[in-house]
Amino acid sequence: MFNLRARNTAADNAQPDGHGSDGKKLGRRRLLSRIGTTGLATSAAVFVGTAAATKASAQPLCCSLANYPENTTYSYCSAHAAYIWYCSANPYLHCACCETAGNKLSAAQCQYN
Repeated sequence: MFNLRARNTAADNAQPDGHGSDGKKLGRRRLLSRIGTTGLATSAAVFVGTAAATKASAQPLCCSLANYPENTTYSYCSAHAAYIWYCSANPYLHCACCETAGNKLSAAQCQYN
């Protein structure tokens, strides 16, 4: 059903003018293919690492919530809160942190001042 060939034949390397390839073109294609594959793998690693870093840095730096990502809104959490605390991630970023009884729900609200 399938005709798989392990090697290229002279017909596979033939050029339109009827002259056979001297192997340079095939070697160049393999080299470019390897470079492309390496570049693709590298870019995937970079962007996956960037996404992970962005996701990790999205957590409020000073809250240390029991549930992250947040699983409710801050307004709901503060209305049903067992714990509310405030912290500053830096001199400009201030957060209000909240958790319900048993740490079932967590939320934070941060703003720059």
